[in-house]
Amino acid sequence: MKRHLQGLVWLAAAGVLVLFPAAWGLAHSAMTKSLPANGATLTAPPAVIKAWFSDEVTASGSRLGLYDAHDTLLATGRLDPKVSSHTVLTLVPPHLAPGGYLVRWHVVAAEDNHVTEGYFRFSLHGAAMAPSGMAMAATTAPLPALQLIAPVDHGRVKNPVAVVIETPGNIKQLTMGGMSGMSGMSGPAVHLHILVDGVTTMPSTDQLTPAGTHRYQYLLAPLSRGTHSVKVFWADNRTHEAVGPMHGATFTVTQ
Repeated sequence: MKRHLQGLVWLAAAGVLVLFPAAWGLAHSAMTKSLPANGATLTAPPAVIKAWFSDEVTASGSRLGLYDAHDTLLATGRLDPKVSSHTVLTLVPPHLAPGGYLVRWHVVAAEDNHVTEGYFRFSLHGAAMAPSGMAMAATTAPLPALQLIAPVDHGRVKNPVAVVIETPGNIKQLTMGGMSGMSGMSGPAVHLHILVDGVTTMPSTDQLTPAGTHRYQYLLAPLSRGTHSVKVFWADNRTHEAVGPMHGATFTVTQ
């Protein structure tokens, strides 16, 4: 009787394995590499942007999105028609100005429709054109003070990470697309740069929210777990080069 019962238990366990074989091989597509590489600094605009994945993804639902430093969607991409394996997404970008860029990917696994998402960053350096073709006037006006309040150096934070700055300056004149340096305006011809892991973001006024007296908050796109760096500084409106001191911190994202 004991051997009979043991045999039934073994058969039942075997039946579970037969009934649910797919549970052992679920396909969760992950990005294996990108072009440009994550964190790359380019001296010329990329002709194409690509992302490679570990498993085949569906044509419907899988996409790339290219965003500028103001989190504006510039272009979208789909499966590369030249790759038969359905593991590469491709995007042809528009003309890109110097600055930081974020590429978000959203893929659906062909085997089980499992959805995964992520992103990679790159930046483009070089001489920048003045906004809307308007010449930006140089000025000798003193720079307003700038401090990085959060994240604190060696701190541990969770997504979304909030970058908090403090400045007594008029923030409407100190952000990209603001009025700083234009004819008839007073104040230094600079704007705010936030450098995350070496990639530049230039937030506009409407992306900064008040966080106290003379303090403003900017929420970063989700970061991966681990150690990251952030720097804030004023940058010249024409060249995007740092003007004045940089204030930075190294922090750890826990989730």
